[in-house]
Amino acid sequence: MTKKMQPTLLLLLMLACFAKQSFSQGILDHYIKQGLDSNLAIRQQSFDLEKAKLDLGRAKALFLPQVGINAQYTLANGGRKIDVPLGDLLNNVYSSLNDITSSTKFPQVQNQSIQFLPNNFHDTKVELSVPLYNPSLGYNRKIKEELINTNQLALSQYKRELVFNIRQAYFQYLQSLKAVAVYNNALATVQENLRLNEKLVKNNAATKEVVLKAKAEVSKVETSLTEATQNSSNAAAYFNFLLNKPLQAAIDIDSSIINALQQEVPVSLDVPENREELQQLKSTAKVIETTLKLTDTYKLPTLSGFYNIGYQGFGYKFNNEQFYQLGGLQLRWNLFSGYDNKLKTKQAQLDRDAIQNQYNDAEKKMLLQLTTTYNNYQASLKALRSSADEVTSTKEVYRLMQSRYIQGSALLIELIDARTAMTNAEIKHSLAQLAVLNKAAELERVMATYKLD
Repeated sequence: MTKKMQPTLLLLLMLACFAKQSFSQGILDHYIKQGLDSNLAIRQQSFDLEKAKLDLGRAKALFLPQVGINAQYTLANGGRKIDVPLGDLLNNVYSSLNDITSSTKFPQVQNQSIQFLPNNFHDTKVELSVPLYNPSLGYNRKIKEELINTNQLALSQYKRELVFNIRQAYFQYLQSLKAVAVYNNALATVQENLRLNEKLVKNNAATKEVVLKAKAEVSKVETSLTEATQNSSNAAAYFNFLLNKPLQAAIDIDSSIINALQQEVPVSLDVPENREELQQLKSTAKVIETTLKLTDTYKLPTLSGFYNIGYQGFGYKFNNEQFYQLGGLQLRWNLFSGYDNKLKTKQAQLDRDAIQNQYNDAEKKMLLQLTTTYNNYQASLKALRSSADEVTSTKEVYRLMQSRYIQGSALLIELIDARTAMTNAEIKHSLAQLAVLNKAAELERVMATYKLD
């Protein structure tokens, strides 16, 4: 695989301690640990890792002797036979011997017919086999070991993504609470305006339509408040879902997070090689390289030893006459298989080249991702500063407009516009804070700076 991409990308980033101070400490860090410990999808990924470890155990077991019991009992009738002319061969000789010896010591025998299928025959044995030389077993074990690393990296990648999702969900919940608070303040403001207009009408200082308009403003803000409250409930449910907790569970609030936004300092940064995506590609390349060596073992022979001990004969008996032992060596050497092995080797070589190309492409994409993420973070910081100024300005405009309205030098529509602008500015500022936090979390994800246990 290639080393760090050149030239080095010089970016202005936030302080390295930003993540430690704002993210790694306190309530949110506690929630992240809960999510990593209890998330159901992580448990599913852990099952795959355990299966890979068991596969390695099976690969190691292939080096050990294999012992088993094999018993076979057969009954047969019919089938092929072989005729043995014993009578034709021996009876004339036996007759001559009887004449010479004037006795009957040599009886006549019958021709025999022996069937090939054994009847009432058993073979019961203990079989032991052990590989003596098989290079493919070693490469197979190395592949299984590397696949464990691949599964561990996949698990780490999912954990890192979960950390990012938990952060964003928590920030979204904080922002939703801020929105609820903004609309509550707006509701108090429009209700106060309603009371003010009712007094003006009562004192004949204004007509009834101002009261109706004020009531309409109250209804509008109440609708927005209801929507914001519902959004907050949904944000809380999603956050609890990521933590595998009851959806209605209470969430502790860490308001210091929003106040912990800091300035950045210049640092040098390359594409982070500790990104699990790159490490997985490296691991896959190792698997392919080992598979290439495994495929190439077709050129070599394999040697194994075997030893059998048991009983064999007609009738199911276990005696000295049926007892036997058999041992030996078995050599297997595949000399030609229609060029199949050569084609497999070429396929593995293509896979190796493809994974190298995929790694190079992934590096370039990550460099682009890092650049755009940082640019977005910088833009969100500028938007946050602008929105803060906008909030200050709109509050002052509303204060002045309310004073003029009380004095009768401003129209109700102007007061409503000023109030709406102030509320919108506060919501915009809240969203700007959320954007900064989200982009900071995304930077942490892209740079892979969160330390997984």
